[in-house]
Amino acid sequence: MPIAKCDRCGKIFDKVRSSICPACEPLEEDDYEIVRKALVEKPGQSAEDIAEQTGVGLDCVLRLLASGRIETTSANLGIKCGRCGAPAISISKKLCESCLQKLNAEIAIQQSKIKLPKRKGIELGTALNVFDKDEEGDKGGVKYNR
Repeated sequence: MPIAKCDRCGKIFDKVRSSICPACEPLEEDDYEIVRKALVEKPGQSAEDIAEQTGVGLDCVLRLLASGRIETTSANLGIKCGRCGAPAISISKKLCESCLQKLNAEIAIQQSKIKLPKRKGIELGTALNVFDKDEEGDKGGVKYNR
């Protein structure tokens, strides 16, 4: 089993399925119920609004959003671009549209600079262990034209 650090308390544990340790799972479930009820009462809130209204930490709300356990239709999810700080496209991308386009262009430039080595040709007799009868004697070798 992989070892992970609990996103909630910071303790090291054997990760089975969640990024939350078994000791914190009941607390995470309680926070999930609180957030879910707040979204039922007033859907479309931003992550910051939910955290402020419910008293649940913003990191917990973002974790629930990222895992897909809750959804919000608000355009402002509180997710910032990892490069420039502008609002991100989505929870999973964590980049704004401008930075995503710049990153794609940078990747294309780097890929064009990669030079692959030439492929080696297969030389009959070495790779396939096929020899002329003259070379091997009468040991059952295969005769081929040179």
